[in-house]
Amino acid sequence: MSFSNADIFLGQMWRRATHVRRFRRACRQPLQSQTEKLLSIVSANQNTAFGKAHNFHKIKSIADFRQYVPPCQYEDLQPYIDALLQGQQNQLTAEEPFMFATTSGTTAKPKFIPITETHLRDYTHAFQIHNYHLIQDNYQAAFGRFLILTSNDEEGRAPCGLPYGAVSGLLNRRQSPIIRRHFAIPYEMCKIKDVDVKYYLVLRTALAQNVTAVLACNPSSLLLLSAQLGEHASDLVSDIFDGTVKSRYAPPRYLAAAFSSFLGANREKARQLEKLLNQEGVLSPKTVWPNLSVLSCWKGGPMSFYLDKLSDHYGPVPVRDFGYMASEGRGSIPLGDQGAGGVLAVNSHFFEFVEEAGMDDREPRFLTADELSLGRRYYIFFTTSAGLYRYNINDLIEVVGFENKTPIIAFVRKGLGISSITGEKITEEQVLTAIKQVARQLNLLAISHFTAEVALGMPPHYVCFAELNSALPQSVQDEFIRLFDHSLRMQNPEYEDKRSSRRLGMPSLRILPPGTYTRLRQQRVLEGAPEAQVKIPLLSTSQMFSGQLALLGVEG
Repeated sequence: MSFSNADIFLGQMWRRATHVRRFRRACRQPLQSQTEKLLSIVSANQNTAFGKAHNFHKIKSIADFRQYVPPCQYEDLQPYIDALLQGQQNQLTAEEPFMFATTSGTTAKPKFIPITETHLRDYTHAFQIHNYHLIQDNYQAAFGRFLILTSNDEEGRAPCGLPYGAVSGLLNRRQSPIIRRHFAIPYEMCKIKDVDVKYYLVLRTALAQNVTAVLACNPSSLLLLSAQLGEHASDLVSDIFDGTVKSRYAPPRYLAAAFSSFLGANREKARQLEKLLNQEGVLSPKTVWPNLSVLSCWKGGPMSFYLDKLSDHYGPVPVRDFGYMASEGRGSIPLGDQGAGGVLAVNSHFFEFVEEAGMDDREPRFLTADELSLGRRYYIFFTTSAGLYRYNINDLIEVVGFENKTPIIAFVRKGLGISSITGEKITEEQVLTAIKQVARQLNLLAISHFTAEVALGMPPHYVCFAELNSALPQSVQDEFIRLFDHSLRMQNPEYEDKRSSRRLGMPSLRILPPGTYTRLRQQRVLEGAPEAQVKIPLLSTSQMFSGQLALLGVEG
């Protein structure tokens, strides 16, 4: 008996059913599952520097854990992480990390999140459940190729010699050969930094194949892919016919071997694409991949702005949420295509929650997964096998349902002092640093007040609202924005990545009339805020600050 590639692929996917069964059992008893996860982490790490400092040997319950371990931010763990980066061992976990995931910190420096093999298994467990249900519900996707966009897992090396980069690239690289045989593009695609080259090569590689699923964290990336297809259609058809790549978009020489098997001539496919181009006048994903069965990307928070446009480009295919996740860990596992919610990943990490309204309390009340209520919003804290303990990731989630007794959560937004529309995670401190650098370099004393706010668009970008005490020539305004953008790029590697990949556009400047911020302050007092506590932020989430301006009838 012979088996097709699809049969073998499906067989690999069904092997993951054991993960599903274990997860389903855990969902029936979330408190027990979470307690077991926590105690296994504590037990494994009681002889580490952190474990000894926090009495891990005395911890036998969740209550003990809360007694001995305070809530943490990155700065609390940084001395241990800095030691790891320098090559010291046994700091946060007995199991040594093999890489660091990088993400933006609350200061000018990026965060380095240690990744251990156990943590990666916990992270992957959630992905396996997600992918199992994705194929189960969209069975036809198994009969074609998966186009998966990921980031580079080896951006550089820490002083200790370990690599640092993105978890998504690591997961891609570590897929089994049988599974990777169904990927439409090579893993090495993530190594290409030039955005024009990367997207051209993605299309040059994938257009000749029967793509049935497209996965990318951010839906704006899917729209950019479609835009690039429309722009380069003729060149792509020509390259597929000839088995070539335009010299401008050729992969770097050190990656040429990885791409060679993907870039052969396919004259039949080229003729089909040329016919479509002549008939439609443009190529789009829905026409070049007629068997496309499912998309997967983030759907929570402000992503609806982009989701609403996907069907115009990709057709009426189901869109599955990618799940609530970050470099620090995997928070949820979507089990269906509706909505942006996913079941809390109770087998992967230990989670705690604080109600939104209680986050600023002197002693916030921490809750476990079994204590959450439908429709309420909470800040989420991670404890992981990689050495994050009661870690405040500064994300706000909402409970949108339950799977048995386990909450289904949806990402709402970044929390206090952070803005993130594409994963850039800009902080107020980074904005403050940027505006100080602009003022110093331009010798400006004219900035009375300032607020940066994300504006949705194609692509989204940040608007710099400024109240000045003297006029600025247009040339100075242009230099203001250039320097502000440059400062954020230098401070924040994720902002740099999103700008370089065009997921974020260039900031813009909006000059406000004199007295605007005084009027805003007065309005807040009239609304009942104590005058001494009124704070107009340096950084605003989408439409909050501009909405206040609109209420005042302010025009810039």
